[in-house]
Amino acid sequence: MESNYKTCKDDVDAQCRRSSGLSPGLGWITLLLVLAGLIVLAFMVGEPWGIPSAGYIRTIRITRILLTIFAGGVLAVVGASLQGLLQNPLVDPYIIGTSSGAGVGVALAILLGWTSVVGRPVFGFAGALGALLLVYTMSRIRGRFSRLSLILAGVAVGFVGSSLITVLIAFSDGVGFRELIYLLMGNTGGKWVSGNTIWMYVGAGAFCIAGCAWLTARWRSLDVISTNIEAAESLGVDTQRLTAEVFIISALLVGIIVSFVGAISFVGLIVPHIVRFIFGPRHLRVLPASFLTGAALLLASDIGLNVLDLTQGIALPLSVVTTIVGVPIFIYLMRRRAA
Repeated sequence: MESNYKTCKDDVDAQCRRSSGLSPGLGWITLLLVLAGLIVLAFMVGEPWGIPSAGYIRTIRITRILLTIFAGGVLAVVGASLQGLLQNPLVDPYIIGTSSGAGVGVALAILLGWTSVVGRPVFGFAGALGALLLVYTMSRIRGRFSRLSLILAGVAVGFVGSSLITVLIAFSDGVGFRELIYLLMGNTGGKWVSGNTIWMYVGAGAFCIAGCAWLTARWRSLDVISTNIEAAESLGVDTQRLTAEVFIISALLVGIIVSFVGAISFVGLIVPHIVRFIFGPRHLRVLPASFLTGAALLLASDIGLNVLDLTQGIALPLSVVTTIVGVPIFIYLMRRRAA
């Protein structure tokens, strides 16, 4: 067993040496500086421009910044965890239908009027978990797990989820219609936090931090299983339990994010690849770095869209930017994997 562990560790170390293009220390400093600069810039962008004097404007901007940071960071961490667990670099919460499933759950909660502190996140979690389990079941052929089938099943479940949300939109009223449209597109702006809703945001943030910390704490198991699943089992890693736990935590995190900001595509796909290029494949570095990078990427996208809205009067959803950036990278990864 000791020799098997050393072999797996050497494999990961070899991948680290091949994959790391930059110094990890410089990478951490760059990430933190970029994120800090984007936070300051995001606080300055708005109507009026600059530091707002009105308290409610400051509250809205701070809420928008925090929602964007948590959404980008959590989706990136979930994407990195699922890619390591399933040994598939093409996995993403949006691609495998988890976001669509959470969207169906949240849309159902909105139509039923269950929009309380726990209503929307609970429905989002149930929808995300159901979609993830369905995709995983569909991707098992004759008892064996197929990575290609996982992508195909995820795309199919995603299309079904989007169609169900469209059907629910047809039965919604004016207020519900607007909320469901935002749910489909992804939006972090215009959220007002008062005394009645602040605990909902605090609780959701605590769950997100706890979930990301739990996934990071499983970095050793993710390292081994991403290298060789047979070796992981021989080393005593309970792969079935790890899979179930990662699925449940991932579904919970995606359900929370979708219930607050809607479905945002491709963040969980492209960010882990950027991070692995800088820090290598070791999940102890990949997961926290993915949170920072995902937060920075989505915050930069939100700033750009906010400036476009203020200067040109054109309001676009966050998924527009992430899809434009993510689709070419997705195609490149598919072609590289096929080659």
